[in-house]
Amino acid sequence: MENTSAFENASEQQLYAKIVYHMNHLGLFALVAGFALYLTGMLTPHVPLEDLPQYWSLPLEQYLEKTGALTGWQWISELGYGDVAPLLGVAVLASITLVCYLVLFFQFLQRGIKPLVVITVIELFFMLLSASNLIQISH
Repeated sequence: MENTSAFENASEQQLYAKIVYHMNHLGLFALVAGFALYLTGMLTPHVPLEDLPQYWSLPLEQYLEKTGALTGWQWISELGYGDVAPLLGVAVLASITLVCYLVLFFQFLQRGIKPLVVITVIELFFMLLSASNLIQISH
């Protein structure tokens, strides 16, 4: 009878958990800090707070046209605005899985576990493809 442990990949599991733990803290800090900069007025908003109610009910296309808001990855160029700054925290939180899979890819590669390397490459490919905005679904 082969003596195998149920915790054969425990080091990767612990590494994954540490990354999630620390990136959650970083993302939440960035989210709260960005929102605090917005609330205190230390960063002026792209769309003034008093103007927001007139835009709430607009369809997306009209909102983008009237406010000049950017789409896709262009938001990064507007991190200096108070209403955009909290998105950095959202982006950090949303990227946790990507970072974990990148680290796991190198761990599995180093250990020579080819099936898990292939699985992580496939996962990373689809995550990066979806983040790239190359696939557009028209309605």
